[in-house]
Amino acid sequence: MISTDKAITSLDQLLTRDNLNHIANADFTVDDYQMILKEIYDESVENLTLDKNISALENIKRIAYQHVNIYFSEKEISSGYYIYNKIYLNNNLSEAQQIVTIIHELTHHIYAEIFEKWLYKLFNVREKFLVESVVMFMLNNSIENRIADEYLSYIVEGRFTPPECQNYLSFLQLLIELNINVEKSKSFFIFAHEISHDIDDILKPIITDKLKQCIAKQFVVDDIDKLYQKLTFDYCDERFDEVEKVEFMQEMLYFIFDYFINGEGNINDLEHYIQGFDNSLMFVE
Repeated sequence: MISTDKAITSLDQLLTRDNLNHIANADFTVDDYQMILKEIYDESVENLTLDKNISALENIKRIAYQHVNIYFSEKEISSGYYIYNKIYLNNNLSEAQQIVTIIHELTHHIYAEIFEKWLYKLFNVREKFLVESVVMFMLNNSIENRIADEYLSYIVEGRFTPPECQNYLSFLQLLIELNINVEKSKSFFIFAHEISHDIDDILKPIITDKLKQCIAKQFVVDDIDKLYQKLTFDYCDERFDEVEKVEFMQEMLYFIFDYFINGEGNINDLEHYIQGFDNSLMFVE
């Protein structure tokens, strides 16, 4: 994949017809995608030190800090949320619940980072928050994109949660709230399931079996309810191959550029995202 040489410093320079055509004609390859995943993994382990003498929660925080900052939210939230490279947690959660919430929200970040790295491969963007803003808008612009993002985050969270304690009630409520036609959105669920494996492959060597055992013990200590829930659909066995997965991501990026260039999108709609990223203070509480 060849990036355009011209330096991009504004949304007007990024969201152009020429760049839309560049996305359409670019050679998105599986090798490019594997390189992106490796870059994210390398960033995840660079200078990372886990300590068997501290709690599972503190080790999970160390893993998350490789990518994001963590704060306790002053808002009334059920568990937590992710925005502008930050994870906000409900301070009243048990340690076990904080662990899976961090993993869930970190998955949102890694998923967004995958698309950001595609755009960096395509374009010579000088201002990071331009790319971050476009990707955040894309992942929230349609109910299909939103539900795919949530679906894969719940799947990844579940893989590090003791099976008997997996809880997907919030996701099922979201399906109802967004009035999702699961059959109509089938391709997004299949795609999300594929991406969940890729993010799982990034996290599994870091959240080792030993750390997973510590997480499981924390669930016992915190006496978390055993609900024995599973998140499955009729077509869970259907798969995208690697080429189809990469093509799906290319189509998503093309669609969001087309939305602003030929559709109803207004670049001004991205301004509050830009302000959120640009004004984001990078410190840890």
